[in-house]
Amino acid sequence: MTDDRFFDRAGPFPLGDIAARIGAEMDNRSAADFMVRDVSNLDTAEPGEISLFSDAKYAAAFANTRASVVITDRRLAAHEHNGTWLLLCDNPRLAFAQVGHLFYPAPALNEGVQPAMPVHPSATIGAGTQIAQGSEIRANAKIGKNCSIGPNAVIGSGVELGDNCVVGPNCTITHALIGNRVVFGPGVSIGNAGFSFVPGPKGLLRVPQLGRVVIEDDVEFGANCVVDRGAIGDTHIGRGCRFDGLIHVGHNVQMGPFCIVVAQAGIAGSTTIGPGVMIGGQAGIADHLNIGAGARLAARAGVTQDVAAGETVGGYPAQPVKQWHRQVVWLKKMVAKKGG
Repeated sequence: MTDDRFFDRAGPFPLGDIAARIGAEMDNRSAADFMVRDVSNLDTAEPGEISLFSDAKYAAAFANTRASVVITDRRLAAHEHNGTWLLLCDNPRLAFAQVGHLFYPAPALNEGVQPAMPVHPSATIGAGTQIAQGSEIRANAKIGKNCSIGPNAVIGSGVELGDNCVVGPNCTITHALIGNRVVFGPGVSIGNAGFSFVPGPKGLLRVPQLGRVVIEDDVEFGANCVVDRGAIGDTHIGRGCRFDGLIHVGHNVQMGPFCIVVAQAGIAGSTTIGPGVMIGGQAGIADHLNIGAGARLAARAGVTQDVAAGETVGGYPAQPVKQWHRQVVWLKKMVAKKGG
């Protein structure tokens, strides 16, 4: 279930109406009047919620989900499940995105120039906190004690910021729960919508991003870093991590404690980073990978497969660093021979 501090949910909606809106076939038409109240992941769904099964590698979660309804296709529907109702369609990911927009429509605009409100009356500001000129603390935000909020920073509605945090100039923090002693350099963006689209009949449809960013204690971000909120579920940054400048962390990334990420690195969505991983400058990590504890990724490594705990990799595609070095030396020798 989504966090009501950050999202306004519509509904509930009858299952038959949902099926009609997305052009899906119900496997049990007698359930048409069942009221669906929210969207969720397969593994975290509760009764009354609707989820998605679009990839066979999540068959175990499909078999055990508590979701009342699952959107899938006819081929995947053959996998074992616990009797949950199914909505069958040709493009489950598109259908699930459409359902997400049904439950979470774009908020209505308030026409005209809004009055200046540096600190919303419902926000909570801890003792000793300093808020610089031009900053905005929005509704129901909670700022801890002895924090420093820099000029022109925006702390979004419902955001919670712990004690002794530093928010640099021009930062934007939304959809986030943040621990103590967290430092944000200038221009950092936390909680923006992740990069996720599905091709549809009218072009690319954005997949609603309905999760949060959770940042534990003692994390530091350099200038102009970006951490996207989860699609459903959270993006999670473990305690004591350190980020250089210009780093992008995609939606639903799970990062263990005490990782170090050097400038211009990018971590794609739903990748899991173990504790104590070191990621070199301009390294790129593909989505849905597992990087084991204590792994080392060399600068400009292009990581397209899982990396074992303690392993050091480099090159593109990334491979054990000694093997990569041997290939580079061999290539230089071959080029030299041809040149001679």
